Amino acid sequence: MANETQNTSFQELMAEGQALYEKNQIIESVKVFKTALVMLKNREDINYANLCIRLANAYYKLDDKDKYSYYYEQYLTICPQGQTSVFSRLAHAYYYLDIDKSIDYHNKALNSELNKYDSACKLFAMTKSSFYSQQDIKDESEYEVEQIKNNLFKDIKKYIHDDKKKAANKRLNIGYFSSDCHAHTMMNYMLPIWENHNKEEFNFFIFNGSEKQDGTSERIKNLGFEIINIAKSTNEDIAKKIYDKEIDILIDLSGYTHLKSYALLYKPAPVIISYLGYLNTMGMKEIDYILTDRFTIPEDKAYLYTEKPLYLDKGYQVFTNDKIPDIKENPFKTNNYITFGSFNCSSKFNDTTIYLWSKILEKVPDAKLLIYRTRLTRNIIKHLKNKFEKRGVSLDRITFSSQKYSPHFEAYSLADIALDPYPFSGMSIAIETAYMGVPTITLVGEGMQSRGAGRINNILGLNELNAENGEDYIEKAVSLANNKEKIEELKNTLREKVNKSDLRQNIKDFVEDIEDKYIKAWEDFINSP
Repeated sequence: MANETQNTSFQELMAEGQALYEKNQIIESVKVFKTALVMLKNREDINYANLCIRLANAYYKLDDKDKYSYYYEQYLTICPQGQTSVFSRLAHAYYYLDIDKSIDYHNKALNSELNKYDSACKLFAMTKSSFYSQQDIKDESEYEVEQIKNNLFKDIKKYIHDDKKKAANKRLNIGYFSSDCHAHTMMNYMLPIWENHNKEEFNFFIFNGSEKQDGTSERIKNLGFEIINIAKSTNEDIAKKIYDKEIDILIDLSGYTHLKSYALLYKPAPVIISYLGYLNTMGMKEIDYILTDRFTIPEDKAYLYTEKPLYLDKGYQVFTNDKIPDIKENPFKTNNYITFGSFNCSSKFNDTTIYLWSKILEKVPDAKLLIYRTRLTRNIIKHLKNKFEKRGVSLDRITFSSQKYSPHFEAYSLADIALDPYPFSGMSIAIETAYMGVPTITLVGEGMQSRGAGRINNILGLNELNAENGEDYIEKAVSLANNKEKIEELKNTLREKVNKSDLRQNIKDFVEDIEDKYIKAWEDFINSP
């Protein structure tokens, strides 16, 4: 009788909690579900699994990654077959904690049900793991794309562009495809290109997947380009809008960082180019080129990319940011110890990166490591502390900070030397730290995502900061830490190096080079069989 009463009370609470959840009274539903948890003695049966998934769903609505991941994993202990949505949400939760575990959950979601979200997110996550070679990434990207095409897009009809081959000398319609047309790092690269484009020779269009309105989006509106809003459009509708505008060359600036990239499977333009927003191959044969330079993709590595490299001759990117504070003196002068700093997203902190940083701290025993990011949560910090402790690093040598600075460049002054993660390099951060006189030690790998900071050092004439392997990375960091005169010299010269480099100079020449490559790509299309 007691068990029946307990079960009745539990089921009543479950029904009450679910009713509140469905009315979007999420916090109140959590309170009721927690009461039901107290009523439950057996935490190894289906009742506990059902309660866990309801609690997880509620915490998911509250965007509490720590709690929803806990309860979803409790649910999986009883129902290991899971649900696609459970695996997907766990993959998202672990993205900032453990990139390889995130990939594992994406694979489980895909095994449960093929879907665009997990396929795209998995491929992007793979570029941040040290487990995969560039060949692995290419092979897996092509495999995933074929799975998506053969199952989710099997009935689509690609657009045909043969009639355009008759228009060899036409005025080209150039379309840019992006979901980052607002205050986003990508716009620091793209705005100087767009503002220097030759509008007398080309027609320019932006297919904008962002609904955000800010100062940057206003600046984009003033370019004089035709802007087509695709924020709420389906992949099919996006492709039609591109085709209807008679775009000759489409440049994708987002890749798998948004799901709109699957519109490219319709081949909506005769020439499609990937550039900058997704730092690897997408594995889509519909994309003809990847715009790059010979440092980012060496010619002997071109075979590792599905897209054909379209090589720029005058650099890979330019960069503008006008909100740059004055340089401050090196922290070691007041701290009396070297501060290594990382300012990258925690999704890049895989086991290899943690190992390298731990070895550096071991060899520079009085140094400290600053891990700075405004989105550091308690769970991320706890997870990183556990990883460093397993490597024998005393936690009093690591500082975690999420303090917001305005402008954010101020945060870089907290470090003497920046440490780049591996394999996903912090290209933009390497530029910004250089602006503040802080050098970056980087490990230049095989894939293009691991060569960004190395390219910046190369542009600045600082190849001595580019490591070829893990041992070299450790040695370079230790050597620089023990050379305070060199650190001081770099503090006093780096900003000038940036301002005099191709990142800031000769922008018009750079943009003309891009336009020349667009013309070359069009001529290749015209002359193709």
